[in-house]
Amino acid sequence: MSFTYIYAIGAAQGLILAIALWNKKVNKRSNRVLSVWMLLLVVDLFMKVIYLNNPQTVLLPGYVLVTFFPFLYGSFFYLYIRSIAVKTTLRWTDMVHFFGFTFMAGANIHWILNPWENGPRAFGYFDLSLYLYSVSYVVAGLITIRRYRKKLEQQQSNTDGIALVWIDVMAYFQAIIWSVAVSQWLLSITTYKVWVIYLVVAIWMTVMGYLALLQQNIKPLKTIEMPANVEDERFPEVDAKLTQLMEKEHLYLEPALSIAQLAKKSGYPEYLVSLVINQLHQQTFREYINELRVIAAKNLLKNPENKQTILDIAYDCGFTSKSTFNSAFKRIVHSTPSEFKSAARS
Repeated sequence: MSFTYIYAIGAAQGLILAIALWNKKVNKRSNRVLSVWMLLLVVDLFMKVIYLNNPQTVLLPGYVLVTFFPFLYGSFFYLYIRSIAVKTTLRWTDMVHFFGFTFMAGANIHWILNPWENGPRAFGYFDLSLYLYSVSYVVAGLITIRRYRKKLEQQQSNTDGIALVWIDVMAYFQAIIWSVAVSQWLLSITTYKVWVIYLVVAIWMTVMGYLALLQQNIKPLKTIEMPANVEDERFPEVDAKLTQLMEKEHLYLEPALSIAQLAKKSGYPEYLVSLVINQLHQQTFREYINELRVIAAKNLLKNPENKQTILDIAYDCGFTSKSTFNSAFKRIVHSTPSEFKSAARS
């Protein structure tokens, strides 16, 4: 079958990437979670190749066992996201996240050990249980990454490279994989082969492995502790200090400016600086800083004596990528930098 070649190539690619991820020094904890996940997928694809070539193979118990591996994949997605966003180490208590696999495999141990008998299964709602169980972990992972991004926007002015965009790619693939699985369960179309899902898995392994290898070091974000009683009357003086720092010292021009650095410079605690920006300006820290950068960029763009390129202006104003600059500029000014420049100078 042509599918066997695809699965074999996918398994080989996955094995190489799993080894590379395990040995990568940056983001070691999360990369090793992903590495183990990939190794399970490699075994899964490898057993599919063996079965497709010989349905009566002596390794049939292994083939039956890997049919329960999908109960692990949603859990690994969640644990991978958590290891990145929260930076927590895996504990023995995390074994609870593998309960679905343990229960289903244990309940069907007789079938796994004696697959040639082809007897009755121990649990009749396999598909429904798998989808509800695994998709719930995918949702939990997405909620975790959403919280991380909110915290990131409140603490970092520059999120290029650490906004975990590749997680979106992973999430899209997860949605595709589980959509294919559910559609194959609901649609009894003989030509719609169940093997198609493993083609998507093979592609996912290659894409995710390379994206994870390219990631820079991701540092954990601390939680800004809020006191029980917030002193609202200090807001104006804090805001005045922030304005002074921005207008006279131009702190917003520092590409890696964080709220911790700004708070230290202002002499006020982080929670107070964060509340002033959130409540008085109705912005996240990132939005607050980017708006000041865009204002500075506008002044340079409309100056006919300025011969800098738009990209040079973006870098001079604290942005670290063209895409981030264009996105922030269009959100605030409602036009692209080039459109604004043409209109202002004409």
